[in-house]
Amino acid sequence: MAEPYRLPHFRNADTMATPPSATARPGPVVLLADSDFAPYSFTTQGGGPAGLAVELALNACSEAGLSCEVRLMAFAELLPALQSGRGHAILSGPRLDEATLQAARMTRPYFRTMARFAVQSGNPLTSPSAEALSGKRIAAVKDTVHARWLEAYYGKAEIVTFDTAGKAGEALRTGNVDAAFGDNLQTIYWVSGAAAQGCCRLLGGAFSDFDYFSRNIAFLVREGHDDLRDALDAGLDAAQAKGATERIFNAYVPLNPW
Repeated sequence: MAEPYRLPHFRNADTMATPPSATARPGPVVLLADSDFAPYSFTTQGGGPAGLAVELALNACSEAGLSCEVRLMAFAELLPALQSGRGHAILSGPRLDEATLQAARMTRPYFRTMARFAVQSGNPLTSPSAEALSGKRIAAVKDTVHARWLEAYYGKAEIVTFDTAGKAGEALRTGNVDAAFGDNLQTIYWVSGAAAQGCCRLLGGAFSDFDYFSRNIAFLVREGHDDLRDALDAGLDAAQAKGATERIFNAYVPLNPW
């Protein structure tokens, strides 16, 4: 079992701000989430909602004094459901692009997508720098932002591309490449999972690059409900300050995502 890790404070909270009130509303706040978007949201074997975003949102609701319920649905149904009033906020699923943000208001981000290197456990490398990996064979999934990032910044390494992340990981496990590079959480789950057979470890920390693979992750609130957005932001700030965010990340992400 992995050791618990300390999670840096991602949100720059205004500790002097007075939390807004969004409690004076009829019925519960309906939170919509993608039913198949692990680890952020997914359907349990019992049919209920679970996931990183789900637990963060419910904790934020509790901190903000809101009564909330989560409804899972298919990805394609999320934005239409929000816009038609069948929900007040979306926890996970839609990408935060210009089109989405024209249809909804976002909270401040609570996380972002990043990328990570992995190597075999016995590899003496201590740094994932371009200099340290010069001349090495690095696996990546072909035609992805991760492969293009390597081509842009790791030109002195040999970039070896594969059809899937599983094949890239297997190439690392069997020693056919020196390192693998891909999505941060996907790499963490592979290193920690059965497919890796205990072969490998993370190399260095996570990389963030908004020109390539990084995207903010936040909740989307229906237009006209700025009070709810502000209340969720206050709840997320409180969850971070009290350690709930760190506890929830440890429950869903087995190794430090930073």
